[in-house]
Amino acid sequence: MAGAISLCCLGESVGSLTKKPTSFLAAVRQVRHFPRNVKLLFASAAFSGLSFGVFQFLFNFYILSLPRGYDEQFIGTLQTVSSLGAILVALPIAWLVDRWSPRKALITGAALSVSSVAGVLMFESAAMLIFFRMLGGMSIASQNVARAPFLMRNTSDADRQWVFSFSFGLMTIAGFVGNLLGGQAPTWISHLIEAGPTDTISYRLAMALMALLLSFGLLPLFAMRESPRKTVSKPARIIDLLREHGTTLLRLLTPPLIIGLGAGAMMPFMNIYFRNVYEKPDPPIAILFAIGAVGMAIGQFFGPPLVERLGKIKSVLVSQYASVPFLILLGSGAYLVPSGMVTPEVFFFVAAFAYIMRLALMNLANPIYQTFMLETVNEDAQALTMSLSAISFQFGWFLMPQISGWIQVRFAPYGFVYVFAIVVLLYLLGTTMQWILFGRE
Repeated sequence: MAGAISLCCLGESVGSLTKKPTSFLAAVRQVRHFPRNVKLLFASAAFSGLSFGVFQFLFNFYILSLPRGYDEQFIGTLQTVSSLGAILVALPIAWLVDRWSPRKALITGAALSVSSVAGVLMFESAAMLIFFRMLGGMSIASQNVARAPFLMRNTSDADRQWVFSFSFGLMTIAGFVGNLLGGQAPTWISHLIEAGPTDTISYRLAMALMALLLSFGLLPLFAMRESPRKTVSKPARIIDLLREHGTTLLRLLTPPLIIGLGAGAMMPFMNIYFRNVYEKPDPPIAILFAIGAVGMAIGQFFGPPLVERLGKIKSVLVSQYASVPFLILLGSGAYLVPSGMVTPEVFFFVAAFAYIMRLALMNLANPIYQTFMLETVNEDAQALTMSLSAISFQFGWFLMPQISGWIQVRFAPYGFVYVFAIVVLLYLLGTTMQWILFGRE
């Protein structure tokens, strides 16, 4: 789940950013010089990141709590249809962004997101849950495709990496708070309504409060001004752009496609993993997810200094390869705990450390690689690039959750062993392809 200015204002704002920050603290001080539209987008991102943190943590538990007896395989189905919705609208949104405006696409996506969450909470039937999760996927694609071209139009070349990293990091910090709220809110609400903390009504009311916060994120988007293209040219047809940039896009997007397959098998189920394998209730899992969000933010904020030292591609390779040992350590608990070789109470802390390090290292690379992709193509192809990037990543979340959910049910209690083995192989393959394709650049 989740800002444009006049040409004159853009020139003034960008001009104030031309001096490159030399340290992280200096970059923090530069935030006050960011263009007005960027600040408004960050304000909206704070609300959407907070709301998404709550939703991400509680959604699986909410579905499992429904009286209709849904299981992990159905959760995989819901993630599949969400990604299908994102795939279906990614290219049309790129066309609209190019001819309409990134601002309007951001507003539309945020409105769809609020509608999706409301629908999930109002209906319990499988058909309606599938419909509104698909709508939610469409909303995420709309915002993701529009956000990067919007930031490209409102930033200078010198400061773009900092703005992108702050955008990722801000949403991550908001997600940290959201995870904490998600872990505690059902317990607080259960005391008020005299229900259990894992009852459906407690989860539903907690997520309803999140939907209210999500709607507040629309206000900064309406306050943004339209921004012109930095280079004015006749919009190109998608088929022409594919013909011109097809080979480059194939090279850029194949590694994220493979890594997305791995992420889609693992990430939608991490709260279930910690509950089922380590027998933990919601609050400690929420604290772990919140700490993981802090780790992600640290990685994303310190990405630009790493780029200045190593360059974009080497930074991506180093961080992604370094995450694999922690991923293996995290997955080992899926075998050691059910087999009785270690106790869940002890190994939970080992798995928690591995989870946090893996998040920090893998997510450090995301804004760096996204910037690399956008700088590789011209402005006319940026919206298309982000659409195809969303499709390549969402394909993994479309295909793999259904497979992962089936594996977990079929091979319980060792289902996650097979899931993590698949993830490790896919991450290594995707990162190695980045090395082969771009290691010399």
